[in-house]
Amino acid sequence: MGIIHKLLPAGLIKKIQPRITSIVSHKLQRLEQGINYIDINVVDHCNLKCKYCANFCPIAGERYMDVGEYERDCARFAFLTEGKVKTIRLLGGEPLLHPRIVEIIDITHKYFPLSRIDFVTNGILLHKMPDEFWEKCKECNVYVAISHYPVKLDYRKIKATAKRYEVKTSYGRKARGMYKWILDVNGAQDMVSSHAYCFRANQCAVLQAGRLYACSMPPWIHCFNEYFGKELKVSEKDYIDIYAIESITDILEFLGKPIDFCRYCNTKDMVYSNKWELSKKEITEWT
Repeated sequence: MGIIHKLLPAGLIKKIQPRITSIVSHKLQRLEQGINYIDINVVDHCNLKCKYCANFCPIAGERYMDVGEYERDCARFAFLTEGKVKTIRLLGGEPLLHPRIVEIIDITHKYFPLSRIDFVTNGILLHKMPDEFWEKCKECNVYVAISHYPVKLDYRKIKATAKRYEVKTSYGRKARGMYKWILDVNGAQDMVSSHAYCFRANQCAVLQAGRLYACSMPPWIHCFNEYFGKELKVSEKDYIDIYAIESITDILEFLGKPIDFCRYCNTKDMVYSNKWELSKKEITEWT
């Protein structure tokens, strides 16, 4: 608690100390174990416009990850971490929308052969995927994780196909609730307490175009800004350039502390288990 007492304003300590003690202890334990998760957003857009989407997919334009750039980033990140990343999640948007998704899977496994690769999808397009996709998933030991949204999906057929190719799959909990991330457009939140209350901190780092972000908000906030005419700013302190650092220690130190962007997130008042609905693209879905 010594570090927390130095960083938190005195008036906040008594109020949130029990919560801070629990959360920080858990986060420090995760950091000691190394990098648990790295998220790779293959595309920005999605064929399912979920309300409250933390990656702003309902209001995002089409963007397909550059495969050549991704391979360079993988090579660099593998060098920095010695390939020791527990889990890499390929997601989006909807990753199956990327026309070169098989290459992306192959590149990911090439540089991180010891990592678990989770392919996170809403599953809607799985029945259209060619043999090459399933064969590559088997070859690279990819785990296909299907989110369970209340949409028509023949999971039994998908599971049968996966079984034929010896690919592991999972189907999320029924009637999955949605988190509502509350953005403070004025940036008036205390960064340290915001970081401490965020269950994604140190847990959902995003590798995107040569930069490592601590969460998905900074790299995709431009979608929110452009659609709603806001100016939530991303500073150089909100990410690290993977070509400007020297080791995994630099990464862990970055992930273990608040970033400037934390001032925009009211994490202590997040609303959990909201009913799943399609987005109406209203700013109140994120504020």
